[in-house]
Amino acid sequence: MHRIFSEGRKIFVSKPINHFPLDLSATKSLLMGGGIGITPMIAMAHELHEQGRDFEMHYSGRSQRKMGLLDEIAKASWADKVLLHLSNEGSRADMTQIMTNSQTSWHVYTCGAEQYMASVIEAARKTGMSEQALHLEYFFPELPDYENHSFTLKLAKAGKSLLVPADKTATTLLQENGILIDVKCSEGICGVCKCGLVSGVVEHRDFMLSKVQRKTSVILCQSRAAKKDGVIEVDL
Repeated sequence: MHRIFSEGRKIFVSKPINHFPLDLSATKSLLMGGGIGITPMIAMAHELHEQGRDFEMHYSGRSQRKMGLLDEIAKASWADKVLLHLSNEGSRADMTQIMTNSQTSWHVYTCGAEQYMASVIEAARKTGMSEQALHLEYFFPELPDYENHSFTLKLAKAGKSLLVPADKTATTLLQENGILIDVKCSEGICGVCKCGLVSGVVEHRDFMLSKVQRKTSVILCQSRAAKKDGVIEVDL
């Protein structure tokens, strides 16, 4: 907040933005929650049940003693759709088995530890599900050890170009040049700084855009040009 707010600045508040929405066109939804990652799945289950949609919830944890929201789930009208996978009882989730009968019209939603989500997505991909059918929500992902390099950021609407040095992000340089852009997490998770991608090859470092979305969008707090001295153009 200290980076982007100053006395006298006008603040525009939008409606909540959902980066982990349900796709009700799916013929069946698999809700895969690891640990506290089950939280968003509960809201999804309520909505799917109310809409009369087919779904399964798979809740993985070390033991029931360490798993939250079990009482709420047990009381839900859709409790019969839930399968618990408990490490201490030898019933860890077999992702391959869970996905065995999946169809291309199904959608998968997962939230939890990165290793858990990776196993869910890998199993789903092996069944032939499209990238649009795979939905992830991260809490605090570990950023890979990227090598930064300088690149040029072209602003299509402003008609100017900025050289982004290796030790700065695009959002930092934009703010230093008086170009207002909202920033929140600075880790490529929330999507607040998303911009339309006009041209250029991007090294996408975010954790929210799908492969399809990355063709037309970029998260400026983390992503950079894919090559040293490369050029990417955005709709700013």
